[in-house]
Amino acid sequence: MTVPQVEIAPGYTVSQLIKGGWQTIGRAGDAVDDLLDFVRAGITTFETADSYRGGEELMGMLRTAAQKDLPAALSRKIKIHTRFTAPTRGNGPTTREITDSIERSLKRIGGERLDLVQLQWWNLDVPGLVDTGIVLAELRRQGKINLIGVCNLGVGDLTTLLSAGVPVATNQVHYSLLDRRADNHLAAFCQTQDIGLMTFAPLAGGFLSGTWMDAPDPLGRDQGFSREFRALIDTGGGWMVFQGLLSTLDAIAARHNLSIAQVAQRWVLQCGPGQAILFGASTADRLRETLPIFAVSLSDRDLAEIEEVAPARSPLDIGDIERAPGSIMMQAIKEHVG
Repeated sequence: MTVPQVEIAPGYTVSQLIKGGWQTIGRAGDAVDDLLDFVRAGITTFETADSYRGGEELMGMLRTAAQKDLPAALSRKIKIHTRFTAPTRGNGPTTREITDSIERSLKRIGGERLDLVQLQWWNLDVPGLVDTGIVLAELRRQGKINLIGVCNLGVGDLTTLLSAGVPVATNQVHYSLLDRRADNHLAAFCQTQDIGLMTFAPLAGGFLSGTWMDAPDPLGRDQGFSREFRALIDTGGGWMVFQGLLSTLDAIAARHNLSIAQVAQRWVLQCGPGQAILFGASTADRLRETLPIFAVSLSDRDLAEIEEVAPARSPLDIGDIERAPGSIMMQAIKEHVG
């Protein structure tokens, strides 16, 4: 079983599953063998960020090892996505700071140009979103970047960038059974603008798994959990509504000999707006838990049962919840990116 390839932008093909880089932060050479196993399974696209400690250097090691240890045809399929992450406070980046960042990414990752640079701009009160997009577009014209993408931008901010002539090729947003905001307006807009959608966190920080079935609400308890994703449960109706969803997913999982997590991932693969899905896995051992989602298809009955108990969909656009001042999600994001 191997992971299909999909065209995320004209002439630009990626694996339908993209390996996220968050779980490998801080790892170095010990992770390369794991990453090569992902490539052998058909996961040929990897994401990192300029803000991930050692992430771009690890991708450079992967590229070097792949050229040495894998068949040339497979090695050539590898795509590495990185980000330019804007500051969350103060003034926006200068042209020199943007250029230096891209040069550092090129040096760390290697290759003639960066496959995809995603513009990450969490705090829109920081000036310079459009100016930064224009600088990235110029670096693309110089041949240092193949494609420009963005992360977590809604229709309004995308329109602003496109109107300024920034050639946005992709948008990466959260999408799961706990957060279907991309279905409100963004998916249709991106389709009309030929912007490829990539979605991440199909398991909503691990909440969409058997771990949380019949479990007490972790709020106020001495228990580890993702606070930003727990906030989405309240947006969708609360803990008991969430438990009803898990119960239904469990029944569907039993019919297909899958886990709750596999059903949740398959639902995103089958019903979500993204052409490709980012998933987190700390090691290649997790592949055997993920690859079976390509061997099944949820039936009309399955989908109807899920829709009946799915949490209420927020009417907000992508970015509105994440960037709301004082929100739990914004607080958690600031802890991640500073």
